[in-house]
Order: sequence, then C-alpha cells, then structure tokens
Amino acid sequence: MSWTVMAIITLVLGGIKSGKSKTGMNCIEQITDQPCIIATARRTDGEMGQRIDQHIAERGEHWQCIEAPLALADALTASQGPVLVDCLGTWVTNLLIEQPDQLQAEIDKLLSALIQRTDDTVLISNESGLGVIGIDKITRQFVDQLGLLNQAIASHAQRVCFCVAGIENWLKDTD
Repeated sequence: MSWTVMAIITLVLGGIKSGKSKTGMNCIEQITDQPCIIATARRTDGEMGQRIDQHIAERGEHWQCIEAPLALADALTASQGPVLVDCLGTWVTNLLIEQPDQLQAEIDKLLSALIQRTDDTVLISNESGLGVIGIDKITRQFVDQLGLLNQAIASHAQRVCFCVAGIENWLKDTD
C-alpha cells in the first residue's frame, strides 16, 4: 500500500492507564476548539461502563463523540476536521470477537481512510508487544494483529508518542 499523507497523523501508544488518552486529547485540543473523538468501546459490563463514563468526564462537554466499535474506517472517512480515535486495541478486540473474518479487510479500510484524510488524525493504541506470548490463540492473534497495525501506522505517522506512567516519550516528531 502506497502512502501519500495529506495531513498529520499522530500515533499515541501505551499500556493501560499509561496516560495515552490524555495525551491524545491534548494533541487534538491544541489544533482545534471543536474536538471530535471516534470512540470504539462498548458498554459490555458495569466496569467497562465506568471506564467509558470516566473518559467522558475527562473530555468535557465541548467534545463531539462518534461511536464506532466496528465501522471505524467509515466513521473516519465521514468525519470532518481533526479527530481523535480512541482506541485501536479496543477496535481490534471488537473485530476479533464479533467479526473475525472481517479483521484484515477492516484494517485495510482503516489504513486507506487514513491515507485519504485531509485533516489531522490522532490515534490511540495499546502497546501490546511488551508482555509474554499469550496462552490462547485469540490473545496471540490480538497481539500480532495490533502490533502489525501499530507498525503500519507508525511507519507513516509524522508523530509517535509512547506513554509510560503519565510521561510522554516522543519517539518521532517531525513537526
């Protein structure tokens, strides 16, 4: 796939509660006063609902929210202006559980949508490659697919940040 990036792509990686969502929100708020988030999470249980509520509270009322737990590429294509995608790890999980036969096609659609965007995009993703080999097939598939997706995006992103303990480590920044 050939990439000719027309807008700035920023990839923010990190583990759970690493500060990656806050970093992504700050990135978008620096470039627009009308921030938009494409959220991939679903309220699958009470605890996940609490996590979503916490993210909503941290964003504030001036944020527009588009929910796209599966059709991320379509939501990204339809979005105007700078957008924050939170989170690719959740999106890959959703696809693996609900539409495993569509995973590669949806990844290809996402990469194509990123190429075609004319507005800045900030993507949040889990860095899943720092752990041990997963005990079951779906865990190994998740780690492999998310790692490959992160690599594809990072190789073309102008900016890549790795968050650890709330500290931003900019690995790539060509602003």
